[in-house]
Amino acid sequence: MDIARCMADDQIYTAAVFSNLPPGNLERMRQQLICAECAGPAFFRKATRNGRAACFGARPHQDGCGLAAQDSEQVIEGEGTDLDVLNNPAERIVVDLAFGALPREVHGDPNEGQGRAGRAPRYVGANPRPDARMHRRLSSLLRALIEAPQFSASNQLLEIGGHPEIRVRDFFVPLLNANPGMRGLFRGWWGLISDAQDGADGTLWLNGGGRGQISFCIPPELRAEVLDRFRLVDNEQLAGAYALALGELRISQYGKMYCVIESPNHIAIRLT
Repeated sequence: MDIARCMADDQIYTAAVFSNLPPGNLERMRQQLICAECAGPAFFRKATRNGRAACFGARPHQDGCGLAAQDSEQVIEGEGTDLDVLNNPAERIVVDLAFGALPREVHGDPNEGQGRAGRAPRYVGANPRPDARMHRRLSSLLRALIEAPQFSASNQLLEIGGHPEIRVRDFFVPLLNANPGMRGLFRGWWGLISDAQDGADGTLWLNGGGRGQISFCIPPELRAEVLDRFRLVDNEQLAGAYALALGELRISQYGKMYCVIESPNHIAIRLT
């Protein structure tokens, strides 16, 4: 996308002009971008080391937006491409936080006969069994949230170790819907990252928008592992990425909403 509107001054910029703004202005204004045509949330990505030119992007565009363009998305965590959370609507989804573990299938009654492969037969049907469970990692759940809007309204129960069961519709919160009234709640915060910035102490901040939006805080001791896990070498790769993070909503003394990533297993990132 070559142009975007900045709400800070209500001006439409080309990517080339925007990239030449004073650094301080650019970092502030890039968190206040919208699509110039449909007003969908937008982001700015600087020119990259491999020669990619500066550009804007917006997701999601409104239907019929003339500036919409196909995004080329790549799943970095290696989850695979199935959307079984929709195809096999198990009553419960067990969130598997063990990075690198193979996703497991939906199982019915463990006392029923085994299939030829030695596993309980996979349940496929319109109505979930009351005892059916599906194990899925964060990256798979993030993909479902992005590509299947109906999933976020699901009544399926989530099992997350150490936390009470909760319905999907009550657990996953879009970044733009986070508000101070949710302080202290443990939720799955997800959405588009506008930009990433380095803190003075080595912390990495993933911002969901302007000052009034939630940000993710990756502490210095976890930063290297998170960057390596998602093959990140440049903060600009995170502009326009999707993220899903588990954690409690906190509010700073200045009123900023944020979530501290307490484990590398508590965040999934989908780059574009």
